[in-house]
Amino acid sequence: MPTSLRAAFEMDKATALSKHRRNVERLAELMSTTPATLYKWLETDGMPANRLLAWEHLTGSDAVVRYLAAAAHKVVIEIPTGRKTDPDDVHVLQATLHGAVGALLAFMAGEMNRDDCLAKLGTGLESLSWHRENVRKADQPELEFPE
Repeated sequence: MPTSLRAAFEMDKATALSKHRRNVERLAELMSTTPATLYKWLETDGMPANRLLAWEHLTGSDAVVRYLAAAAHKVVIEIPTGRKTDPDDVHVLQATLHGAVGALLAFMAGEMNRDDCLAKLGTGLESLSWHRENVRKADQPELEFPE
């Protein structure tokens, strides 16, 4: 979880480059703007709200959206498909929640800073919320399409 809007933009930008080979110039072209304008938005943390969904789609990352939600004291979860959960999913959840509780204990002992602790707790909440929604939708599963 990014700790600032600038860090979130950098995370999204890095994902776009590493996973999709899209540099800022290519992102600007796909967003129908100039590279200079996009650089300005990134440097000033001033991207217009109506461009954020395109940014998320083109970078393949949701760090900016997650940061904005967290800054508004909200939790973001991927919408589950109602698929059957397997034991590996539950093990990952358990490890994530264990990490969140460990972070809380470390914070209380003065061994972890606030931002890192909040990031771990947020990840735990998101994971648990995803499983909650998946259980809720278990009786109405969606079709699984190959990717």
